[in-house]
Amino acid sequence: MREAVAMLQTAIDGAGGVLVSGEPGTGREAFARAIHSATSGELHSSVERLLKVSMSRSPNGRPFVVVDCTATETLEQRLFGCAPFATTPEQNALDRIREGSSLHAALDGTIVLSHLTEMPAGLQKRLARILRDREVSLVASDGTERSLPVAVRPIATVDTGATEGRILPDLLKRVAQITIAVPSLRDRREDIPSLVRHLVREICRSLKVPRKSASRQAVALLAALPWRGNIKELGELLRTLVASVPGSRIRLADVLAKIRLDGGASQFAYSGSLKEARSRFEREYVASVLGQHRGRMADAAKALGIQRTNLYRKVRQLSVPRRRAGAQPS
Repeated sequence: MREAVAMLQTAIDGAGGVLVSGEPGTGREAFARAIHSATSGELHSSVERLLKVSMSRSPNGRPFVVVDCTATETLEQRLFGCAPFATTPEQNALDRIREGSSLHAALDGTIVLSHLTEMPAGLQKRLARILRDREVSLVASDGTERSLPVAVRPIATVDTGATEGRILPDLLKRVAQITIAVPSLRDRREDIPSLVRHLVREICRSLKVPRKSASRQAVALLAALPWRGNIKELGELLRTLVASVPGSRIRLADVLAKIRLDGGASQFAYSGSLKEARSRFEREYVASVLGQHRGRMADAAKALGIQRTNLYRKVRQLSVPRRRAGAQPS
């Protein structure tokens, strides 16, 4: 995550196209918004600061336009607004866009091409030509046309490993001057406590309910879950918890009551007796918390809400692998 934030800061300091890759739900659009909204030196390495910046309003009124490239049937109309070329001979060298199209709306700002790999090759070629020439023929509502410079920063978001052979080289050169790889949530578990604090605060604000917080044990469990849906899945669970928990504190029991054991938020499936399932859950939970704290027994025990001596005993009783629990006691 530190590498991703470092590349993000490089993108903020620059002006070229940016390719943001990652699994669905990792917050690729949040990175795009941060590139658009942040100023030089603003992010440092704070994940919470990244989230705050990504949710801030566009500075100086610069437009921020997101285009979903998966809706291929209407993509040309939404992105360009009209057919490719002007009819007058003197303008044939310029491509055309119409007033009100996404490209027109994004002028002097940022256009985010979400799932760029889904854009048909013909439209990719047309977009690459516009980004190369930096000039178009703008079709006004009355049908008149005039040449217009194209000052727009492209940011493309794609799934991890999905660019191979699916983005034309000329377009890739325009949108991938800087590449940012956003890690999955399970690869950055140390960020989950900060994410939980920020998301719970924002969810409370959006739902207009009194401020709530999660207990240390609840956060430890949240940090141990696999999060196949990444931040999006975490946010959905937290919204459910904020809406359903009556008090101001989200506790471990509240989280346990909401996670699914059928392949959803939790990694456990139905098998064996209740006692066996409980032991398996506890073993994986303890191992995950220890892994989150890099094997530091004192920190893990504090997160679990138990004495360190009890944690040593549980590690032995549950046969938690030492490579996951950490070889060195703290």
